[in-house]
Amino acid sequence: MFSIIMPIYNSENYLRDSIESVINQSIGFKENIELILIDDGSVDSSPQICESFKKIYPNNIKFLKIENSGPSAARNCGMLNVSEKSKFIGFLDSDDTFSDNALKSIYDFFCDTGKDVNIAVLPVYYTGEKEGEHKLNHRFEKGTKSINILNEYKAIHFYIGGTFYRRHLLNNSALFNESISFWEDAIFFNQLLLKEKNYGAVAEGKYFYRKRKEQNSLVDYSWFDKKRYTYLLNVCYWNLIMDSIKKYDLVLPYVQFLIVYHIKLFLYPNYRESYKSVLNHQEQKKFIDDFIKILKFIDPQYIKEQDMPMYYKEFMFNLLEANTATLENIKKEKVLQSSCTITSIKIKGLKLELTGHFINQYYEMQENDWIYIKYFNRLKKCKRKELERTIEVWGFKLRDFRYAGFIVEIPIWACAFDFVLKTPNDVLELNRVNIFKSLLTKIFKK
Repeated sequence: MFSIIMPIYNSENYLRDSIESVINQSIGFKENIELILIDDGSVDSSPQICESFKKIYPNNIKFLKIENSGPSAARNCGMLNVSEKSKFIGFLDSDDTFSDNALKSIYDFFCDTGKDVNIAVLPVYYTGEKEGEHKLNHRFEKGTKSINILNEYKAIHFYIGGTFYRRHLLNNSALFNESISFWEDAIFFNQLLLKEKNYGAVAEGKYFYRKRKEQNSLVDYSWFDKKRYTYLLNVCYWNLIMDSIKKYDLVLPYVQFLIVYHIKLFLYPNYRESYKSVLNHQEQKKFIDDFIKILKFIDPQYIKEQDMPMYYKEFMFNLLEANTATLENIKKEKVLQSSCTITSIKIKGLKLELTGHFINQYYEMQENDWIYIKYFNRLKKCKRKELERTIEVWGFKLRDFRYAGFIVEIPIWACAFDFVLKTPNDVLELNRVNIFKSLLTKIFKK
């Protein structure tokens, strides 16, 4: 009934758990599941682990070997070896696991509320070095349902683990693109979804995604591959945009929201400088030009709605030469909810010396702005303590926090006070602080 495809590369530490999570499915492994293991040139004991399980379940486990070619080639190999009797195909990575009821919940969906739906996905939960649930799990909050991407454009999906398909949907034309090493699963899933329009969000089961400590360097290393830049933009994002235009005569809001959700990673601190060590000067310019080319197909609305720092939204708006008035309105509201941070407290006789800063994503302190402390109906102006801290992307300065630091002395008995921001045009009351209460809280937490 189910064929589960698992590409494997040097996963000896976690492979047994992954395989056993399939064997232990409540739907019945021997009766209803074939597990297709594809070793992608592992040099550890992964092949031996696969052989040991195949000996125990020779009728349910297929074990195939290929030369190291990447996960796309391994998954393609698996799909070409699915049994004719299979009705559903699913994907599981070799360090991840299913909850015991995962396949039963998918089966129930396809046979009940999802009779006319050909794709289904499980919610993702982290395990290992990180715990909790994926940000995109908001799609499952109201229980199992069918999602139409024409109506719910924020219900994006881009990972392959924990996705399931009716067998007839995955013919030879739906094979993974082996020429790409990044986002190959997102392109595979979303090109199918553009045709289908609907997919099932199945809330009952769970997909456990393992965050491995030893993977950190591999993830970082991927950003030092030239194909991670211009090639990715043009083969993945661009093709998805063109597919949408070809089918719908426009770039669907779903596609726009999906691309911004992912393309923003190029701006984040861990990755935004990597391109300089990978691309020459001409290639760097080409990458940035193509980044802007992709961005030109995005309505600013779908940038504004993203969960990312405000200065990245402003940066994208500026690249598009879009009106930032809507962002300014948000910033004004958020500044009132922002806080000054005290970084050190020193006792000097009968006075407290406070050092801190007013750093946040919504406001950049200017030379004529000042932080005050309000206590006993008195306003005391803080002295400036200039900071050497900026946020830059590709030579563009997004924030300069030089004026955000402050230092001030207050009477020791003025332990409760308010921070106030004065600008040439506004007086904004910020957060209230109780020094003694904060110290007591820290003591009791210890």
